[in-house]
Amino acid sequence: MNSFELYLEKEGLKPNTVQQHRRYVEGFKGWMSSESLAITAISYSDVLDYADHLQKEGCSTGYVNRVLLSIRYYFSWLQQSSGVHNPAAGIRLKGAVRGIPHGLLEKAELDGLYEGYVVKDDRSQRNKVMLSLLIYQGITNEEMHHLKADHIQLKEGKIRIAAMGGSNSRTLKLEAFQIMELHEYLTVTRVKILAGSTDNRPGRKPEMMKPAAQISQLFISMNGSENLKNSLLHFNYALRKLNPKYKNAAQIRQSVITEWLKEKDLRTVQYMAGHKYVSSTERYQTTNLEDLKEALNKHHPLK
Repeated sequence: MNSFELYLEKEGLKPNTVQQHRRYVEGFKGWMSSESLAITAISYSDVLDYADHLQKEGCSTGYVNRVLLSIRYYFSWLQQSSGVHNPAAGIRLKGAVRGIPHGLLEKAELDGLYEGYVVKDDRSQRNKVMLSLLIYQGITNEEMHHLKADHIQLKEGKIRIAAMGGSNSRTLKLEAFQIMELHEYLTVTRVKILAGSTDNRPGRKPEMMKPAAQISQLFISMNGSENLKNSLLHFNYALRKLNPKYKNAAQIRQSVITEWLKEKDLRTVQYMAGHKYVSSTERYQTTNLEDLKEALNKHHPLK
């Protein structure tokens, strides 16, 4: 039994309830991992985003509130043990909640992230290519994991993004500099990463690694794994050093869509973002800071 479970027992909760809270917290931690979020960086808005995620998965308001209770318990325990603040304190949903774009990066800040990220080796060259797709095509972390090498159409200067559970497929134009860096990545860097993926290094399990010829995924970790979660987590740390306002890939995507809407019509941006519903795109049209604050207060789901 871990310390969190002991904390819950001391709060007088029954064993079955303790295990339920543990399961809900593990689900939340899994979502944090998929979003490359560190526990110390979780904010109130992140908790709302998770509630939004659960509701999009079809979870009832009652279920989401039970999960939020577990998260509140978890951060209360962390407060006692390490002084971490409780971003879920007081949150209880009355109904559906939609995430409101907040803490957006300006176009100059997005460009600054890309230009400021220095390529020093194969890892950073791979990361810079990933960063360019986040900033200039607005792809999601999930889409990053599912990109295949043959989704890059260098001759046409385009990238094909497959449909995911929550998004439509689309084909987007690549910037001229991206064509050059993707060509180098595909013909040099990715080949080197694949060639080294079966090297016998400490901590590796060669028998668990796929042969290079069987890996079609565009981006893989430096140890040959097709799971990029750890790579993206460390990538996030590097980007926060460049700009402390940077939070995660979702923030970049929200910022990119907001910037697109300043120059393009709603339906075009809906396609580029892969949104299934135009209402998903419309919520990015509010760009005035005071309007954003008002919208956030309107959707603040306090009891």
